[in-house]
Amino acid sequence: MPHLHQPAFALALCAGLALPAHAQFGNLMNILGAGGGAPKPEQAAAAAQGTPSIAQATPEQVQAALAEPVVPLDAGALAKGNAALKGKRFYVAEYRVLFEVGGSVSANTRAAYLGGTDYGGTNVRINYLVPAPDVALLQAITDRAYADFVARLQAAGLSPEPADAFVRENGAVYEATQEATRPGSEVYEDAELGYGKRKYMVFVPTGTKMVPRGFAGIGAGNIGKRIDYSRANLEGVSVGMVVNLAAQESSGSSSALFKRGSSANASAAMEITAAPKHLGVLQTHANAQFVNLGGPLAVPGQFASLREVGGYDTQKDAGVKALQLFGALTMGVAGNSTRRVDMALDVDNAALARHALQGMAAVNQAAVAGIN
Repeated sequence: MPHLHQPAFALALCAGLALPAHAQFGNLMNILGAGGGAPKPEQAAAAAQGTPSIAQATPEQVQAALAEPVVPLDAGALAKGNAALKGKRFYVAEYRVLFEVGGSVSANTRAAYLGGTDYGGTNVRINYLVPAPDVALLQAITDRAYADFVARLQAAGLSPEPADAFVRENGAVYEATQEATRPGSEVYEDAELGYGKRKYMVFVPTGTKMVPRGFAGIGAGNIGKRIDYSRANLEGVSVGMVVNLAAQESSGSSSALFKRGSSANASAAMEITAAPKHLGVLQTHANAQFVNLGGPLAVPGQFASLREVGGYDTQKDAGVKALQLFGALTMGVAGNSTRRVDMALDVDNAALARHALQGMAAVNQAAVAGIN
């Protein structure tokens, strides 16, 4: 009998058989590939079930954390690149912060057949989701971080002008017209990272907007205004950063001929880095100069914990194992292995505020250090 490839064989055997409900609907983060929308209510509900795996701060503790003096991490040689602003009139067009609220990381080995032996494939995927991001807290962190940035500019002898008045007088190379997250109207952005994905909620300081972005970022802007700005020694500035809440690890993808298994993992860990579609943590509009980071800034300390809330594993599914055994005994077909783990990322909001502000202040300092 000719050899049948395992996926086709499995499809033939399973036709008309319904998968268990947890296999069909248990994926907390299938929304990651759905164009940047909010996590579905049932996904958030699944992530929220059970007891949080880390102590939860009281509202008073959160307010105390927001009120504490911000002591930045060491930003030593963090800045890379320069932006010429000294001696110019300039304004801050946007201060854009992306907070991670979920993600996934995967790995696989591709099924292969050689020398009369069928090598089954493996696939592992870890999904995680913050059950109920505190929008008011993330907005307060953004506002506090922006105030810190302006204070550091002023301490360096730089005086940004009020944005509204500056744009009324001079126009803009890039107009800030797009709303960011507001209570009841969240804005999300997705990032593809090879074998990982991250979902972000997007914030700007209260009362401000952000520059619209396309696939390639902010684009060319208003060329005429760019020329006018350069002649008049004017400049606009965009600042942007990401607050990641999880570290992702993946063994990647390989043929089953060379690797017999795959592994992926996620752990609670904070880092601050440049935002997607932003060519640095600070970029100027007229002269297109950039200050970036030499790499992600790791923020030490515990602020969150991951808790398993669901998933699926073929090795624990008696029905699937029976089908695989039947295929192996009758046709010598190896069984594919699939494992998915769904996790809630439980956050201590007081610790989140302290750690995020420490890291964001360090990035603010690095951005200002790159200005000449």
